[in-house]
Amino acid sequence: MKNIFIFLFCFSLSSLTAQITIDQDDFGDAGDTARMSVAAWNPLLDFGATDTNYIWDFSDLQWQSQYVDQFLNPLYTGTTYAFTFSNTAFNPYRSNIAKTADNVLTTLPILSSIFTDGYNFFYKTPTMYRQRGLGMKVSGFPTPVPMSHADTLYHFPMNYGNEDSALSDYRVFVPQLGVYVHKQHRVNKVDGWGTLITPFGTFDALRVRTEITGSDSLYIDTLNAGIKVDNDILREYKWFGKNQLLPLLQINTQAGIFGQFQGFEFVTKIVYRDSVRFDLTGIINMGKDEIQFSVFPNPSSGSFFVSVPAELNAVTIKLTDVSGRLVLQREMIMATEQVNTEVLVKGIYILTLQSDKGTASKKLIIE
Repeated sequence: MKNIFIFLFCFSLSSLTAQITIDQDDFGDAGDTARMSVAAWNPLLDFGATDTNYIWDFSDLQWQSQYVDQFLNPLYTGTTYAFTFSNTAFNPYRSNIAKTADNVLTTLPILSSIFTDGYNFFYKTPTMYRQRGLGMKVSGFPTPVPMSHADTLYHFPMNYGNEDSALSDYRVFVPQLGVYVHKQHRVNKVDGWGTLITPFGTFDALRVRTEITGSDSLYIDTLNAGIKVDNDILREYKWFGKNQLLPLLQINTQAGIFGQFQGFEFVTKIVYRDSVRFDLTGIINMGKDEIQFSVFPNPSSGSFFVSVPAELNAVTIKLTDVSGRLVLQREMIMATEQVNTEVLVKGIYILTLQSDKGTASKKLIIE
C-alpha cells in the first residue's frame, strides 16, 4: 500500500511539472528565424477544446506551404523606419524587433496599389511584448505609422489562468482621400496547459485564447464626413512551448457579428512550427508563384551551378539549412552561375531563388 501512495505522489508531481511558464526568452529576437508550415483546414478540427493537463493531438495536420519567419532589427528596415522606431530610451515608439507583415491597407483591393510592403514593429522586454507601430510604402514612399496607443500582445511571465487586455489604435493618411483609423480591443486568456502534438513533435505547452474586436473608419476630406465599420470578431488559438520563438501552433478564426452566419467561427489560418517538407518533385511550396530554375549537380560537393531563364531580372540566391538559418545569399549576374559550398557542412539545405516573377525553392544535398 505504501508503494502505491509513493507512485501516486510521484505521478502527481510529474504532472505538475508539465505546467510550464512562458517568458520573454521563449520569443524570438532580432536575427532569429523560424520555419512555419501553413496547414489545410480540416472540418473535424477541434480547436476550442482545452483543460488542465490536456492532450491536444493535431498530429494529422497536412501542410500546404511553408515560409521562414524572420525577426529583423529595425535598423535594417530603412532609414525612415529606423529613425521613428529607434531603440532608444526616450523614444515613445521604441522597438527592438521588426517583421514583414500585411495589414488591412496592403490587402484591401481598393487600396493595395497605394499601400505596399508592410512591416510591424515590436518592443520586447522582460514584462511584455508590445506592438509599437507599423510601416508601409504609400505610393512608393516608406511611411512609418506609430500607434497612438500600443497593442500589448502578451504580458510576462505567462502562466495558466492569466488574463489581460489592451486597447490600441493608429491612423494613416490616404492620399487624395482622407484619414483611415483602426481601433481594436484585445483580450487574452491562458486557458489551458498540457501536451501538444503536431507533425513537428510533442511538446509541453500553454494554450492562449485571444479575442479581438474593433472597427475601421475612413474620414473623407471632400465630404467632411466619415464612414465607420465594426469588424468581425477575430480569435486566435495559440499554443506556446519553451524556446520556440513563435507559437508552436496558431489557429485563427473569424466570427460574423451580423447576418445569417452571426457568431459562427470560420477558420482563416492554421500555421505551425515545422521542419522542411518536400513534395514528390523535391520542391518545397513557399506559397508564392513559382519560377523555373535548375540546380546541378545535386547532390553536390564543393560547388554547384544554378541556371535560370534569361528573361528573369534581379534574381537573388538564398541558401538556408533545415532550421531556416540563412547560410548564403548573393545576387545573380548571369543566367547560369557557380556557387561555392566548400565552407558549408554536409547536409540538406533549401535553395531559394527570388526574382521579380516570383519565388521557388528546391532541396539541395551537400556531400
